[in-house]
Amino acid sequence: MTLLPSAVSSGPRRLYERWLARRLPAASQIVLNQKRIFIFPTGYGFFYLLVAALLFIGGINYENNLILSLSFLMASLFLVAILHTFRNLSALGLRNGTAESGFSGEEGALEVVLFAEQRAHHCIWLRWPGQDTQQVSVMAGEEESLWLNLSLARRGKIPAPRLKVESRFPLGLLRTWSYVTLDHYCLAWPRPQENEDCPADGGQNNQRAFSSGQSGNEEFQGLRRYVPGDSLRKIDWKGYARGRGLNTKLFEEPVGGRLWLRWDKLEGLGDEQRLSILCHWVLQLDRQHQPYGLVLPGLTLAPDTGDVHRWRLLDALACHPEF
Repeated sequence: MTLLPSAVSSGPRRLYERWLARRLPAASQIVLNQKRIFIFPTGYGFFYLLVAALLFIGGINYENNLILSLSFLMASLFLVAILHTFRNLSALGLRNGTAESGFSGEEGALEVVLFAEQRAHHCIWLRWPGQDTQQVSVMAGEEESLWLNLSLARRGKIPAPRLKVESRFPLGLLRTWSYVTLDHYCLAWPRPQENEDCPADGGQNNQRAFSSGQSGNEEFQGLRRYVPGDSLRKIDWKGYARGRGLNTKLFEEPVGGRLWLRWDKLEGLGDEQRLSILCHWVLQLDRQHQPYGLVLPGLTLAPDTGDVHRWRLLDALACHPEF
């Protein structure tokens, strides 16, 4: 049996990835230490050593103490550079920040927070595979945030790839680096797909007076006695101060009532197509400022309005069927 070159190369690559996963496990916060840091001379560093070696040979050949002293000085400087280059990366901390979700096929972003508790760290390069390198320096006792773009190739949770952290400070003779896998992810929402028929129940028939903690286009309807659990923002505090008792303000929903976007309204379609259509109507109803909810298999989100509500529904569509 003849093995293809790609199959031959993929074997060592998989072994290397497994070794890295065991040596450098994922975590939400990581502090670089001796176990996590690698160091090796750069091309310039090898050339520097070659010059030092040639000077040493020349000094012996011509019995010139000045040339020998110069070669010894260069070797000593290289050894000191090893310690300082390693020290620049050692004790550097990285942890999860926030995430910027996006639609499938586009880009999201993850925030990486770098912190330095013991000393300053200069000229740190960070890069994900396929992304441009970004440089940052962190002063002692301070934090620096860095946003890295993440391609959202599919719907769902997109985990953070292995992050390469590198530095050649201070002299560029050596390259020290580490691979950091943060236990972080970005949500990829379904790509919206237009559909003329809204897959929803409700509407004007479900319009009613209700008590809401959300501000919006609701119209004042009246008062009722306070019930434990009512939003404090909807309590009639002025009336309470005048001795009228504790009452809750009632508001009427906008014309159109409450809508329930339903998974089972899209029978006969594939799961991804259903999610894309529901995503389209979440965005449409949000633009219309109309209260809407979502019913998925195993998950029901009550009708509401606003940015937070829209993000909740989009996240639920992205994570289906994990909820």
